[in-house]
Parts: sequence; C-alpha cells; structure tokens
Amino acid sequence: MKPGGFLNSLGGWARTALFWLSIVLIAGLRFADPEPLPTFRNAFFDFAQRLLPPGSEAQRAGVVLVDIDERSLADHGQWPWPRDLLADLIGQIAAGRPSVLGVDIIFAESDRHSPENLLRRFPLDAPLRESLAALPSNDAMLAAKLRQLPSVLASAVIEKPMEEGIEAGVQPPVLLRLGRQTGSDLRRHPALLRNLKSLEEASSGIGVASLELSGDGVVRKLPVVMLVGDAILPSFAVEVLRIARGAEAISVEIDGPGVTSVTLADKVIETAYPGHVWLRDRDTESLLRLSASTLLSGEVPLSQLQGRVVLLGSSAVGFGKQFVTPNGDLRANLEVQALMIENLITGSYLMRPHFAAIWEGVAAGVVFALIAAFAARLSGYLNLAAVLGGLLLLFGGALYGFDQHAVLLDPSYVSLVLVLGCAVMLGLGMVEAQRQRRRSEEEREMALVLAEAANRSKTSFLANMSHELRTPLNAILGFSEMMKREILGPVSPPRYREYVNDIHHMGGHLLSLVNDILEMSKVEAGESQLSESEFPVRDILDECVRTVSTAYRYRATKIIANYKSVAPVLFGDQRMFTQMVLNLLSNAVKYTPSGGEVRVTAVLGDNGSYRLSISDTGIGMSDQEIVEAFEPFRRVDHALASNLEGIGLGLPLTKAMIEMHGGRLEVSSVTNHGTTATLVFPADRVRGLGDKKHEREKRYEESA
Repeated sequence: MKPGGFLNSLGGWARTALFWLSIVLIAGLRFADPEPLPTFRNAFFDFAQRLLPPGSEAQRAGVVLVDIDERSLADHGQWPWPRDLLADLIGQIAAGRPSVLGVDIIFAESDRHSPENLLRRFPLDAPLRESLAALPSNDAMLAAKLRQLPSVLASAVIEKPMEEGIEAGVQPPVLLRLGRQTGSDLRRHPALLRNLKSLEEASSGIGVASLELSGDGVVRKLPVVMLVGDAILPSFAVEVLRIARGAEAISVEIDGPGVTSVTLADKVIETAYPGHVWLRDRDTESLLRLSASTLLSGEVPLSQLQGRVVLLGSSAVGFGKQFVTPNGDLRANLEVQALMIENLITGSYLMRPHFAAIWEGVAAGVVFALIAAFAARLSGYLNLAAVLGGLLLLFGGALYGFDQHAVLLDPSYVSLVLVLGCAVMLGLGMVEAQRQRRRSEEEREMALVLAEAANRSKTSFLANMSHELRTPLNAILGFSEMMKREILGPVSPPRYREYVNDIHHMGGHLLSLVNDILEMSKVEAGESQLSESEFPVRDILDECVRTVSTAYRYRATKIIANYKSVAPVLFGDQRMFTQMVLNLLSNAVKYTPSGGEVRVTAVLGDNGSYRLSISDTGIGMSDQEIVEAFEPFRRVDHALASNLEGIGLGLPLTKAMIEMHGGRLEVSSVTNHGTTATLVFPADRVRGLGDKKHEREKRYEESA
C-alpha cells in the first residue's frame, strides 16, 4: 500500500471512530441529564401547560375546599385555634355527609388550650381546677368528631429520624405486588412527622402531604406513593381518594426499577418509576371554596358538601408555605392537594413514559447521524428549511402527545442537538470552503506561474524560430530577386521565370508572417519598444493605399481616400503606424467581395484626438466574432475568408501597437454589411495641424 493510501485509510478510521464516539456522547449526555437540560425540559412542559390548558372535565371532580382564610382568622382568633373549635367545624362538615374529609393540618402535639394543659400551665384555685379536670380533652373532642365521618389526616416527611418509628401510629393498608425487582427508584425518606396517636386512630387513614419541588422550586410532580423508613406510604391525595372510593387497601405494583402503577378499587393510576405523576395545572378560582367562618356560623347550606370530597386547610397568607405551579401561580398546599385529587379523579394528570429518556437519547443520536450524512450535501437554504422542519416536527409532535394523550415528551434536547449539529456542520462547511478556496487560489496562482513560464518559453521559442527562419528566407528572397531580374542572364525555359516569381512572392509572404509572429511575441513579452519621431500622416497613408491596391489589384476593390483634408503630423513610431494601417487596409480588402469599396477617412475629435477610420462593405462580423477576432491566431469563419492568406495576428497586433501609443482601436461591424475599424491617437501625439485645425475651430465656434 502506498503511504498516501495508508494515511487516507487511517483518516477514514479516525473519522468513523469520531462519528460513533459523538453518537455515544450525545446519547450519554441525555442520560446524565446535566444542567441546563432539566431547565430546558421543564420550561417546555410549563409552556405546553400554558398553551394547552385542560378542558372543563377537570372541573367536575366534586372537590370542596373548606378554607381557614383571613376572614375566619379575623372572626375566631389567630392560629392555632383551640381544637374544640376545630371539632365544631368538623362536626358541621360531618353534618353535610361528604364522601370523605381530608384534613390538611398536622396535629403533632397536644392542644395547649386543652383543660389538662391549662391545669399544668397556670396556678388556679381548687374549685376551678376541679371544674377543668372534669372537662373532656380538646384532642378527645376532636377525635370524637373525626369518628363521625370518613376522614384522612395529613402527615409530612422529615429528613431527621425520630425516636418513635412508623409503627407507633396507624399503618395505612398498602398491598405490594412485586415483579422482577424491588423499586430502587422509589423516593426514600428517613422519617415521618405524624399526628397524635389518638387522632390517627380516630381517622380513617393517614396520607403524606409533602410536595416534591423541582430544582427551581416549582411543583410539577405529585407523589403517589413513597418509601418512608422501611414502609411504603400513600400520598395525602391518594389516601383521600382511597377512602372516598371505599377501597380497603392500596395496591402498589413494583416491576423493574420502580413503581409502575397504583390501584384503588377500580381506579388504576399509572406512575413513573419513582412513584409520582405530573401535575396538570389549571386555574383554582372555579373550585368550590367555603370559608370556615361561614360554616361555623351556619351561613352555608350543608347540602353543598353531600357526597363530595372535602379538604380542610388554609390558604391564608402566613398560615403555611406557598408553592409555585407550572402556570406560574402562587398557591397554598391546600390548593395544590385539591388539584392533585382532581387530576386523579378525572385522570387528567400527566405521564412521562418510563423509557422517554432512552428514546430521546436515541432520537438525538439519529438526528446527529442524519446531520452528519446529509448536511454537507444540502445548500444553505435547504439546511435552514430542514432545521425549521425538524424543529416543527419535534415540538409539534410533543405538543400533540401532550394535548391528546397527556404524555410528556421532551423535544428540547433533540432540538438542541439538531440546531447545534447544523451550526457545527455549517461552521465546518465554512472552514472547508475557506480551505478549498485557499487551495483553489494556490492552484490558480501556480497555474498562472506555469502559464507565464509557458508563455515566456513560447515567446522565446517563437523569437528564436523567427530569427532562425529569417536567415534562409533572406537568402531565398535575395536569390529569387536576382533570378527574377535575370541579373546573370536569361532564365529558361520561360516557365521557370513563373516559378521564380512564385518563389519570390511566397517567400515574401512567409517573411511577413515571421515578422508578425516575432512582433507579437515581443509585445506579449513586453520587449517591444517605441521608436518615436514626428512623421507626416498623409505621405504614409498614400504609400499604404498604393501598396495594398497593387497587392490586391486582382480583387477589383475600390479604395476611396477621404483623409487628405485632415492630415496632421503625428508623434509616434512610424514603422508601427505603417504596419497598423497596412493590417487594417489588408483586412478590409480581403474581407470585401470583388466590386466592393473600402473608405479611408480621418477626423479630429472634440478633445483633439486624431481618428483614422477604415470602413468596408464586406462580410462584417457579429459581436461574438469581434471578440474572437482580437484573440491571436483566430480568424473569422466565413466562406470568403477560407482561401485568404493570414494567420490571425493583424487585429491583435494593431490593438497592441495603438495601445502602446496611448490610443485605442475601435471596431464596429454589422454582419453582411461591413466593418469599420478606427485608430484613435490621443491629442498629445498630434502635431502640426496648421490652417486646417484653425479652420475647423473657427467652423465649430460659428456653429455654436
């Protein structure tokens, strides 16, 4: 294998390895899920919630909030209330016969307003002490009211273990159905903040009311079940729903790395492996909300509570912590719990598929592979259209899944890979284009250097060959001239004299061609120099007309001279001027059919320039043919010109010579109507106009 082939093979392996390494890194980055990926994902989920709010069916769950609001605190004193007052409130609720009462208040300590606590705290006289001792405990009164209806007490997880374990209170009925594994992804907490044992025993169930916050402090996920210590406990909302449905136990199915579903009687709640669902947020203003003060005063008909899920808590400012929901609203824990119960009852909660992260990582890898395969082959506009189409497909598909199937799919990471991948490919393409451009420039520069070297070699070769050809040609012309004049005696037979004339004529023509080639090579090499002097134009033009007329007398072409009225003295190279005129006159006669005419005219331009025009009535040229006529060794392709002498150097040489004088050659032509070639000499080369110039200026002034 050649060294270059080995390097190319090694480069191919390196590119392949880099490609697959990039695929692995892109997929692995999704599984690692570093910031800001969760932020982008949560931002899209929140945007979807605001863009596509839930329908009206989410408002028909039958949840009633009994709110210890600012009015209740103003009417019955600051918090905490005596529990006999809470017992009266729960008694009123029980009279309304709700399906369940969820108490979103934790009674971790005994009531400090209870009679037995007052006896310990204050020095009282004996009659009063006896009267207080005869009264029942406030906690006992509250427990008695709790027994009058199905009720659920709230508890909260804490991160510091307590001396009294979970076994000290009522154990919620949870049935486990274990599959392949044991739920390693379940949310784990060391301990639980519980209510008084007497209150828990009086209630129908205990649920964990703690909420799960995202990194930015927003409540997006709602726990269904969680692991506290060694026990699996239901959330407050789930336990309320269990009691409302009359289910004896909560069935938790653990299969794979975590919880897959939770069943309450005939209600199945699909969950993520950590045991949560996602909150479908909505406006809580439409919830039926009753002030605790109005219930205690009897202002509200108790029929509004019948058969409904009632939650007792507080939304008063300063009563408890406020939480931000996906819509950006600030809500109390009571309102969040009400939304969660609504979500579970109506099935409107959101679900993130178990293997969403895997599929999103795979999709990102596939998108990167497509970019690597096709981005370089598409134009800039097609790449932009592909990116926009891909973004529309990703975000549109995710929004469709959210709206129609309550499924959360994250298009942000795949879109990020799409945009960054296309940007990187665009950058690499620009770098490659720049590199190719530099390479092309280097190749052009090298080609130019080689072309210049080749041109110099050609010019040198032509010059050398022209000099080498001139020596034998001069001998041929000299001896043929002697034989033509019969200096050494008559040439016989007579036909030899004709041969001698042909030899002399063709030799002269060949010498003319050699001279043209030599002159052109000098011009191209920049070696041609002007031999400047003042010379009369009229005499040279007369001589050129005689020469051409004699040379082409067999053509019967009439040459009309209109240059004698404007015949100045020019300052320039007389030899070049003669050659330029001869070239243009010869071309005009050669390309004009027999019987045509050639007109030579001269005028002075307004700026003092001298314009010598040679016009014919010949075959003419198209615009493209005019361009080609100025290229060396190119001739007009026409039947009339097929048998004419010449190698196509007349116009190029004439153009080069007039430009060396600071002038220009103008050519205008119409096919089948003739051609006009004009030599324009600048004013600074015009001398000795005399009376002709004075008379012209006078006529110009009179006409003005």
